[in-house]
Amino acid sequence: MNKLVWDEFSTSLPADGDRFPIFHAEMADCQAVLGAIAQRDTHFMGILKRCRLGSVAVIKVSASTMSQIRASELTYDSCDAVVAVICIDGSILCTQGETPFQLGPGEGVLCDGAEAGGLHMGAGASCWALQVMRADLAKAAPHIKRFVGLKLGTSGLAVRLLTKYLDGLQDSETLGDAEEVRVFGEHLIDLIRMAIAYESGALQLAERRGVRAARHAAVLREIERKLAQSTLSAASVAATLGVTPRYVHFLLAESGLTFSEHVLARRLKAVGALLADAGKSTLKISAVARQAGFTDMSYFNRSFRAHYGDTPSGFRKRMTSETADCDDVAA
Repeated sequence: MNKLVWDEFSTSLPADGDRFPIFHAEMADCQAVLGAIAQRDTHFMGILKRCRLGSVAVIKVSASTMSQIRASELTYDSCDAVVAVICIDGSILCTQGETPFQLGPGEGVLCDGAEAGGLHMGAGASCWALQVMRADLAKAAPHIKRFVGLKLGTSGLAVRLLTKYLDGLQDSETLGDAEEVRVFGEHLIDLIRMAIAYESGALQLAERRGVRAARHAAVLREIERKLAQSTLSAASVAATLGVTPRYVHFLLAESGLTFSEHVLARRLKAVGALLADAGKSTLKISAVARQAGFTDMSYFNRSFRAHYGDTPSGFRKRMTSETADCDDVAA
Protein backbone atom coordinates (compact mmCIF):
# COMPACT_ATOMS: atom_id res chain seq x y z
CA MET A 1 0.00 0.00 0.00
CA ASN A 2 1.17 3.55 -0.76
CA LYS A 3 0.86 6.24 1.84
CA LEU A 4 -1.50 9.00 0.73
CA VAL A 5 0.65 12.10 0.96
CA TRP A 6 -1.09 15.35 1.80
CA ASP A 7 1.05 18.42 1.32
CA GLU A 8 -0.14 20.58 4.22
CA PHE A 9 0.60 24.22 4.95
CA SER A 10 -0.54 26.21 7.99
CA THR A 11 -0.06 29.86 8.96
CA SER A 12 0.29 28.96 12.65
CA LEU A 13 4.05 29.59 12.67
CA PRO A 14 4.66 32.83 10.69
CA ALA A 15 4.17 36.19 12.40
CA ASP A 16 0.84 38.00 11.86
CA GLY A 17 2.13 40.30 9.15
CA ASP A 18 3.64 37.46 7.14
CA ARG A 19 0.78 34.96 7.32
CA PHE A 20 -1.43 36.10 4.48
CA PRO A 21 1.34 36.86 1.94
CA ILE A 22 2.82 33.41 2.56
CA PHE A 23 -0.61 31.76 2.38
CA HIS A 24 -1.34 33.67 -0.81
CA ALA A 25 1.92 32.45 -2.34
CA GLU A 26 1.03 28.87 -1.44
CA MET A 27 -2.37 29.29 -3.09
CA ALA A 28 -0.72 30.66 -6.23
CA ASP A 29 1.77 27.78 -6.28
CA CYS A 30 -0.98 25.17 -6.34
CA GLN A 31 -2.91 27.35 -8.83
CA ALA A 32 -6.05 26.67 -6.86
CA VAL A 33 -7.69 29.89 -7.80
CA LEU A 34 -5.99 33.23 -7.76
CA GLY A 35 -3.22 35.74 -8.07
CA ALA A 36 -3.59 39.07 -6.26
CA ILE A 37 -4.31 40.08 -2.67
CA ALA A 38 -7.50 41.98 -1.93
CA GLN A 39 -8.11 41.83 1.84
CA ARG A 40 -7.82 39.60 4.91
CA ASP A 41 -8.26 39.52 8.67
CA THR A 42 -5.69 41.39 10.75
CA HIS A 43 -4.88 38.12 12.53
CA PHE A 44 -5.22 35.88 9.51
CA MET A 45 -5.15 32.10 9.88
CA GLY A 46 -5.28 29.61 7.04
CA ILE A 47 -4.64 25.95 6.27
CA LEU A 48 -4.03 24.36 2.87
CA LYS A 49 -4.11 20.61 2.26
CA ARG A 50 -3.40 19.30 -1.21
CA CYS A 51 -2.66 16.12 -3.07
CA ARG A 52 -2.76 14.88 -6.64
CA LEU A 53 -4.80 11.93 -7.81
CA GLY A 54 -3.98 11.20 -11.42
CA SER A 55 -4.88 14.29 -13.44
CA VAL A 56 -6.89 15.86 -10.60
CA ALA A 57 -5.35 18.32 -8.15
CA VAL A 58 -7.28 18.20 -4.87
CA ILE A 59 -7.00 21.21 -2.56
CA LYS A 60 -8.77 21.89 0.73
CA VAL A 61 -8.78 25.52 1.86
CA SER A 62 -9.68 26.60 5.41
CA ALA A 63 -9.26 30.23 6.39
CA SER A 64 -10.47 33.16 8.42
CA THR A 65 -12.06 36.02 6.49
CA MET A 66 -10.16 36.74 3.30
CA SER A 67 -10.57 37.76 -0.32
CA GLN A 68 -8.28 36.95 -3.20
CA ILE A 69 -8.69 37.95 -6.81
CA ARG A 70 -7.22 36.98 -10.14
CA ALA A 71 -7.10 40.11 -12.27
CA SER A 72 -7.63 39.88 -16.03
CA GLU A 73 -3.95 40.58 -16.70
CA LEU A 74 -3.09 37.39 -14.82
CA THR A 75 -5.25 35.19 -17.05
CA TYR A 76 -4.25 33.57 -20.30
CA ASP A 77 -6.37 31.95 -22.99
CA SER A 78 -4.32 28.77 -23.11
CA CYS A 79 -5.17 27.89 -19.50
CA ASP A 80 -6.98 24.56 -19.70
CA ALA A 81 -7.85 24.31 -16.01
CA VAL A 82 -11.36 24.33 -14.63
CA VAL A 83 -11.77 24.46 -10.85
CA ALA A 84 -14.78 22.98 -9.09
CA VAL A 85 -15.16 24.92 -5.83
CA ILE A 86 -17.38 23.16 -3.28
CA CYS A 87 -18.22 24.84 0.02
CA ILE A 88 -17.71 22.67 3.12
CA ASP A 89 -18.50 25.10 5.94
CA GLY A 90 -19.44 28.75 6.30
CA SER A 91 -20.14 31.14 3.46
CA ILE A 92 -18.13 31.50 0.27
CA LEU A 93 -18.50 33.93 -2.61
CA CYS A 94 -16.90 33.05 -5.94
CA THR A 95 -16.78 35.60 -8.72
CA GLN A 96 -16.14 35.19 -12.43
CA GLY A 97 -15.94 38.47 -14.27
CA GLU A 98 -18.74 40.63 -12.87
CA THR A 99 -20.91 37.68 -11.79
CA PRO A 100 -21.06 36.60 -8.11
CA PHE A 101 -21.92 33.05 -7.00
CA GLN A 102 -22.85 32.68 -3.33
CA LEU A 103 -22.20 29.19 -1.93
CA GLY A 104 -23.39 27.52 1.23
CA PRO A 105 -22.36 24.10 2.60
CA GLY A 106 -22.65 21.41 -0.06
CA GLU A 107 -23.00 23.86 -2.95
CA GLY A 108 -20.44 24.27 -5.67
CA VAL A 109 -19.61 26.24 -8.80
CA LEU A 110 -17.22 25.79 -11.71
CA CYS A 111 -14.57 28.47 -12.14
CA ASP A 112 -12.49 28.93 -15.28
CA GLY A 113 -8.76 29.45 -14.99
CA ALA A 114 -8.76 31.43 -18.23
CA GLU A 115 -11.05 34.16 -16.86
CA ALA A 116 -10.74 36.79 -14.15
CA GLY A 117 -12.32 35.84 -10.84
CA GLY A 118 -12.17 35.86 -7.09
CA LEU A 119 -12.60 33.80 -3.94
CA HIS A 120 -14.10 35.47 -0.86
CA MET A 121 -14.34 33.41 2.32
CA GLY A 122 -16.25 34.32 5.46
CA ALA A 123 -14.92 33.67 8.96
CA GLY A 124 -14.33 29.97 9.55
CA ALA A 125 -15.20 28.99 5.98
CA SER A 126 -13.64 26.05 4.18
CA CYS A 127 -13.94 24.57 0.71
CA TRP A 128 -12.67 21.94 -1.67
CA ALA A 129 -11.08 23.08 -4.93
CA LEU A 130 -10.74 20.36 -7.56
CA GLN A 131 -8.61 21.35 -10.52
CA VAL A 132 -9.37 19.32 -13.64
CA MET A 133 -8.73 19.65 -17.35
CA ARG A 134 -11.43 21.25 -19.49
CA ALA A 135 -11.34 18.39 -22.00
CA ASP A 136 -12.17 15.88 -19.25
CA LEU A 137 -15.35 17.79 -18.36
CA ALA A 138 -16.41 18.55 -21.93
CA LYS A 139 -17.20 14.87 -22.44
CA ALA A 140 -20.08 15.17 -19.96
CA ALA A 141 -21.82 18.08 -21.67
CA PRO A 142 -20.42 18.79 -25.16
CA HIS A 143 -23.19 21.37 -25.75
CA ILE A 144 -21.76 23.62 -23.02
CA LYS A 145 -19.28 26.05 -24.53
CA ARG A 146 -18.33 27.77 -21.25
CA PHE A 147 -18.23 26.13 -17.84
CA VAL A 148 -17.98 29.47 -16.03
CA GLY A 149 -20.57 29.81 -13.29
CA LEU A 150 -22.22 26.42 -13.72
CA LYS A 151 -23.69 25.84 -10.26
CA LEU A 152 -23.42 22.43 -8.65
CA GLY A 153 -26.34 22.41 -6.22
CA THR A 154 -27.24 20.17 -3.31
CA SER A 155 -30.23 18.71 -5.17
CA GLY A 156 -28.06 16.43 -7.30
CA LEU A 157 -26.91 13.04 -6.03
CA ALA A 158 -23.53 13.49 -7.73
CA VAL A 159 -22.53 16.49 -5.59
CA ARG A 160 -23.52 14.70 -2.38
CA LEU A 161 -21.50 11.64 -3.43
CA LEU A 162 -18.57 13.85 -4.40
CA THR A 163 -18.43 15.55 -0.99
CA LYS A 164 -18.65 12.18 0.80
CA TYR A 165 -15.91 10.84 -1.45
CA LEU A 166 -13.68 13.78 -0.57
CA ASP A 167 -14.43 13.46 3.15
CA GLY A 168 -13.39 9.81 2.94
CA LEU A 169 -10.25 10.76 1.07
CA GLN A 170 -9.34 13.25 3.78
CA ASP A 171 -9.62 10.56 6.45
CA SER A 172 -7.59 8.01 4.48
CA GLU A 173 -3.91 7.53 5.13
CA THR A 174 -3.20 4.97 2.44
CA LEU A 175 -4.16 4.10 -1.10
CA GLY A 176 -3.12 1.18 -3.24
CA ASP A 177 -0.65 1.33 -6.08
CA ALA A 178 -0.34 4.06 -8.70
CA GLU A 179 -3.19 2.50 -10.69
CA GLU A 180 -5.55 2.81 -7.73
CA VAL A 181 -4.55 6.45 -7.30
CA ARG A 182 -5.31 7.07 -10.98
CA VAL A 183 -8.69 5.31 -10.74
CA PHE A 184 -9.55 7.31 -7.62
CA GLY A 185 -8.90 10.51 -9.56
CA GLU A 186 -11.05 9.29 -12.45
CA HIS A 187 -13.88 8.61 -10.00
CA LEU A 188 -13.70 12.25 -8.92
CA ILE A 189 -13.87 13.38 -12.55
CA ASP A 190 -16.82 11.05 -13.19
CA LEU A 191 -18.73 12.54 -10.26
CA ILE A 192 -18.04 16.09 -11.45
CA ARG A 193 -19.20 15.07 -14.93
CA MET A 194 -22.36 13.59 -13.43
CA ALA A 195 -23.02 16.81 -11.50
CA ILE A 196 -22.52 18.87 -14.67
CA ALA A 197 -24.85 16.64 -16.65
CA TYR A 198 -27.51 16.90 -13.93
CA GLU A 199 -27.23 20.65 -13.48
CA SER A 200 -27.00 21.47 -17.20
CA GLY A 201 -29.98 19.22 -17.84
CA ALA A 202 -31.91 20.92 -15.05
CA LEU A 203 -30.88 24.30 -16.47
CA GLN A 204 -32.08 23.36 -19.95
CA LEU A 205 -35.33 22.06 -18.49
CA ALA A 206 -35.83 25.31 -16.56
CA GLU A 207 -35.13 27.30 -19.72
CA ARG A 208 -37.62 25.21 -21.69
CA ARG A 209 -40.21 25.61 -18.96
CA GLY A 210 -39.58 29.35 -18.87
CA VAL A 211 -40.08 29.69 -22.63
CA ARG A 212 -43.19 27.52 -22.49
CA ALA A 213 -44.62 29.55 -19.60
CA ALA A 214 -44.01 32.79 -21.50
CA ARG A 215 -45.73 31.41 -24.60
CA HIS A 216 -48.62 30.10 -22.51
CA ALA A 217 -49.08 33.58 -21.02
CA ALA A 218 -48.94 35.09 -24.52
CA VAL A 219 -51.68 32.72 -25.71
CA LEU A 220 -53.90 33.71 -22.77
CA ARG A 221 -53.34 37.41 -23.45
CA GLU A 222 -54.18 36.97 -27.12
CA ILE A 223 -57.39 35.11 -26.26
CA GLU A 224 -58.43 37.95 -23.95
CA ARG A 225 -57.63 40.51 -26.63
CA LYS A 226 -59.71 38.70 -29.26
CA LEU A 227 -62.43 37.39 -26.95
CA ALA A 228 -65.21 39.51 -28.49
CA GLN A 229 -64.27 38.47 -32.03
CA SER A 230 -66.37 35.71 -33.52
CA THR A 231 -63.34 34.67 -35.60
CA LEU A 232 -61.29 33.79 -32.50
CA SER A 233 -59.68 30.38 -32.99
CA ALA A 234 -56.51 28.49 -32.21
CA ALA A 235 -55.38 29.19 -35.77
CA SER A 236 -55.86 32.96 -35.44
CA VAL A 237 -53.97 33.04 -32.12
CA ALA A 238 -51.19 30.87 -33.56
CA ALA A 239 -50.84 33.13 -36.60
CA THR A 240 -50.45 36.20 -34.38
CA LEU A 241 -47.84 34.55 -32.15
CA GLY A 242 -45.92 32.79 -34.90
CA VAL A 243 -46.53 29.26 -33.63
CA THR A 244 -48.63 26.36 -34.88
CA PRO A 245 -52.28 25.79 -33.88
CA ARG A 246 -51.23 22.40 -32.54
CA TYR A 247 -48.76 24.10 -30.18
CA VAL A 248 -51.49 26.47 -28.94
CA HIS A 249 -53.68 23.45 -28.16
CA PHE A 250 -50.72 21.79 -26.41
CA LEU A 251 -50.04 24.81 -24.18
CA LEU A 252 -53.66 25.08 -23.05
CA ALA A 253 -54.02 21.32 -22.56
CA GLU A 254 -51.41 21.54 -19.78
CA SER A 255 -53.95 23.53 -17.73
CA GLY A 256 -56.56 20.80 -18.19
CA LEU A 257 -58.74 22.66 -20.72
CA THR A 258 -59.03 22.49 -24.47
CA PHE A 259 -58.82 25.72 -26.44
CA SER A 260 -62.61 25.78 -26.95
CA GLU A 261 -63.27 25.08 -23.26
CA HIS A 262 -60.96 27.89 -22.20
CA VAL A 263 -62.54 30.39 -24.62
CA LEU A 264 -66.05 29.39 -23.51
CA ALA A 265 -65.14 29.79 -19.83
CA ARG A 266 -63.65 33.25 -20.44
CA ARG A 267 -66.67 34.39 -22.49
CA LEU A 268 -69.13 33.16 -19.87
CA LYS A 269 -67.18 34.99 -17.18
CA ALA A 270 -67.28 38.18 -19.26
CA VAL A 271 -71.05 37.81 -19.77
CA GLY A 272 -71.56 37.20 -16.05
CA ALA A 273 -69.67 40.39 -15.19
CA LEU A 274 -71.75 42.43 -17.65
CA LEU A 275 -75.08 41.01 -16.44
CA ALA A 276 -74.14 41.67 -12.81
CA ASP A 277 -73.31 45.30 -13.59
CA ALA A 278 -76.36 47.43 -12.74
CA GLY A 279 -75.03 50.12 -15.04
CA LYS A 280 -75.45 47.75 -17.99
CA SER A 281 -79.02 46.72 -17.12
CA THR A 282 -80.47 48.45 -20.19
CA LEU A 283 -78.38 46.31 -22.53
CA LYS A 284 -80.28 43.47 -24.13
CA ILE A 285 -78.99 40.04 -23.17
CA SER A 286 -78.33 39.27 -26.84
CA ALA A 287 -76.15 42.39 -27.05
CA VAL A 288 -74.25 41.33 -23.92
CA ALA A 289 -73.67 37.90 -25.44
CA ARG A 290 -72.38 39.40 -28.69
CA GLN A 291 -70.01 41.69 -26.77
CA ALA A 292 -68.44 38.56 -25.29
CA GLY A 293 -68.10 36.89 -28.70
CA PHE A 294 -71.19 34.67 -28.80
CA THR A 295 -73.02 34.54 -32.15
CA ASP A 296 -75.29 31.52 -31.62
CA MET A 297 -77.92 32.46 -29.00
CA SER A 298 -79.15 28.89 -28.52
CA TYR A 299 -75.62 27.74 -27.79
CA PHE A 300 -75.10 30.74 -25.52
CA ASN A 301 -78.26 30.04 -23.47
CA ARG A 302 -77.41 26.34 -23.04
CA SER A 303 -73.84 27.10 -22.03
CA PHE A 304 -74.87 29.87 -19.64
CA ARG A 305 -77.43 27.69 -17.84
CA ALA A 306 -74.95 24.81 -17.56
CA HIS A 307 -72.30 27.13 -16.08
CA TYR A 308 -74.35 29.38 -13.78
CA GLY A 309 -77.36 27.14 -13.08
CA ASP A 310 -79.76 29.89 -14.15
CA THR A 311 -81.01 31.68 -17.24
CA PRO A 312 -79.23 34.89 -18.26
CA SER A 313 -82.27 37.00 -17.32
CA GLY A 314 -82.72 35.19 -14.00
CA PHE A 315 -79.02 35.63 -13.22
CA ARG A 316 -79.15 39.35 -14.03
CA LYS A 317 -82.23 39.90 -11.86
CA ARG A 318 -80.71 38.03 -8.94
CA MET A 319 -77.31 39.73 -9.16
CA THR A 320 -78.62 43.28 -9.60
CA SER A 321 -81.15 42.85 -6.76
CA GLU A 322 -78.39 41.57 -4.46
CA THR A 323 -76.33 44.62 -5.38
CA ALA A 324 -79.28 46.89 -4.61
CA ASP A 325 -79.79 45.17 -1.24
CA CYS A 326 -76.13 45.70 -0.41
CA ASP A 327 -76.44 49.38 -1.32
CA ASP A 328 -79.45 49.72 1.00
CA VAL A 329 -77.53 48.15 3.88
CA ALA A 330 -74.55 50.42 3.25
CA ALA A 331 -76.81 53.47 3.24
